Amino acid sequence: MFILHRLPACYLTIPALSLGLALGSIQVDGAGGAEPTIQRWIEQYAADMRTLDHRFRVPMDGVAQERRASVMADWLAKLKKRDFDSLDRASQTDFLLLRSEIEYQIKKLELDMQRDARAAELLPYRDRLIKFCKSREDVDAITASEVAAELDSVAADVESLVREIEPIDGDDGSEAAVKSRLEALRASELVGNLSRSVREADKFYGGYDPQYSWWARKPVERLIAALENHRKALREKQVGVAESDQETIIGLPIGADGLELELRHEWIAHTPSELVELAKREMAWCDEQMRTASHDLGFGDDWRAAMEHVKAQHVQPGEQPEMIRELAWEAIRFLEANDLVTVPALAANGWRMAMMSPERQRVSPYFLGGDTIIVSFPTDTMTHAEKLMSMRSNNEHFSRATVHHELIPGHHLQYHMLPRYRPYRTLFATPFWMEGWALYWEMLLWDLNFAQGPEDRVGMLFWRKHRCARIIFSLSYHLGTMTPEECIDYLVDRVGHERSAATAEVRRSIMGGYSPLYQAAYMLGGLQLRSMHAELVQSGKMTNREFHDAILHEHSIPIEVLRNYLTQQPLNRDTGPRWRFADEGNSE
Repeated sequence: MFILHRLPACYLTIPALSLGLALGSIQVDGAGGAEPTIQRWIEQYAADMRTLDHRFRVPMDGVAQERRASVMADWLAKLKKRDFDSLDRASQTDFLLLRSEIEYQIKKLELDMQRDARAAELLPYRDRLIKFCKSREDVDAITASEVAAELDSVAADVESLVREIEPIDGDDGSEAAVKSRLEALRASELVGNLSRSVREADKFYGGYDPQYSWWARKPVERLIAALENHRKALREKQVGVAESDQETIIGLPIGADGLELELRHEWIAHTPSELVELAKREMAWCDEQMRTASHDLGFGDDWRAAMEHVKAQHVQPGEQPEMIRELAWEAIRFLEANDLVTVPALAANGWRMAMMSPERQRVSPYFLGGDTIIVSFPTDTMTHAEKLMSMRSNNEHFSRATVHHELIPGHHLQYHMLPRYRPYRTLFATPFWMEGWALYWEMLLWDLNFAQGPEDRVGMLFWRKHRCARIIFSLSYHLGTMTPEECIDYLVDRVGHERSAATAEVRRSIMGGYSPLYQAAYMLGGLQLRSMHAELVQSGKMTNREFHDAILHEHSIPIEVLRNYLTQQPLNRDTGPRWRFADEGNSE
């Protein structure tokens, strides 16, 4: 039993943010004046960000954006005062990770605000709704009749705005037209966010405040309907994609400035054009190897015929799970026989299998992994053509090339290690470590002759070409030099995808909620790790097991930061991306 003491009335009348709780001014130093570790600061910074996310939820709230920027600026100032040279090597690494993350988040907030400000011009009523939603968030007293009148007035204005919306002038391919359509797409997303915030506020008051319920029920219903019509009108008339259209791929390219920011955040010292050239170089190597495999299979230079031969080698319906299980254990036995990496017994036996739904296969045509491998294969609800393409896309040799990518030594082994070694670094998680590691193993296993014949080599090369293509089409898309349709054609023509699988891959890249560099991270992260392997293992400084275990024990962090730590690179508080790994010639 406990007693909750009543606070003095004066405490209840002071707004929370005037209580000295400007979050950036919270003391984070250790007890008794002791200097806190950088690890502790990382944990506290992450907690501050979670608090901000929890407290401020209204879209386009300028006060919340200023508060977030202030908190991050205070943390950055705190880091600048810290004596970097007195820190041990691991703490210096943590310092650089935290500094880089905060600098990125500050700049990203600025770019996001600029983007949203342009799109928000299409929502002239936004400030009135933000004010209502903020009153709910701040638990301010409201006058129900006045709120109802204001919401009804906003609804009328939105209805009028919907009637006036016209299609965007100009050719679809013109720069101005494309820019206007992208702004309309973002505006439609902001309308949806505002609508959800209004619904949440209405739920907060509804039924609990009888005056609000009596006055506001109909105005809110009218407003929600008007907002939904506005969202649809923006999509259908200005973006040019009907609400019922589930096939057209639409997204928001981040542009050159956005890519520059994302690359620096990932500690990549190369430009997008340099990375595209690297991908083309790797693709040329794949082409040469594919021709060799095609000749070995008796198809001469006709690699497409070799690909068709491999795609036809799939198991019968119902047999895919057993095949995946056997491939998983084959990879584990290979790792142990070659003393490549430590595989704890609990990790080796700690994964499960599930089947992927037909709906999810629309964006993930191949299986996915982690602590559960999710198997993609036809179901009885698919059309005949869909079944054939799914079986062909998930044939035995494509699967053998990537089961280890999803399980061990790939994602499952990573997920097993992440909570066990430096888990406080979760804040810095990056696909360049997560996906790059799994792709790196595809490269290393190729070098170690894991493939059992030319069909296996074709399967491994299919995925390697695919990852080269991901760099090219994803960076080109965000730079505005390739459309989604051109991305699909590139995967079909250059890699050998089934068209349905290529469409799903592009849809996943653009509309799947992934970060802009996610698809490029597979090959780029793999090449970074490959360069480190040459530097540390092939030179004789570390064994394979020591090298791979060390990577897993430092958590998911940008690869250059990992390299700096493992190779004892000189560090200072201003150290940033400088590693020119793409200049080192990674192709065999």
